Amino acid sequence: MDLDELAPHVSGYWATWDDGTRAVPWIQSEEPGAGHVGRFLDSLPTDQRIAFPTVLSPILAGMLHRRGFVRDDRLVWAEECGEWVEGWVRDPVTAT
Repeated sequence: MDLDELAPHVSGYWATWDDGTRAVPWIQSEEPGAGHVGRFLDSLPTDQRIAFPTVLSPILAGMLHRRGFVRDDRLVWAEECGEWVEGWVRDPVTAT
């Protein structure tokens, strides 16, 4: 799989779904535990719906939860893993 650099020391790829949701189907750190993925998550735009449709790591799930993402109500078949996986989404933050 050819991955792009999403942020320093973080690779993966973006996709935009038909409804405008920005999705990150795959993400990985070059240095696990160094905080690079956390900084990437903190940099995500808050005015867009962001989805992580194939979360395989409980650590990543916890990181997403702490940043306001919620578990999607559907499971997605991850062909590359051969299993059903959960997704996480965050809707745009709107000013009140």
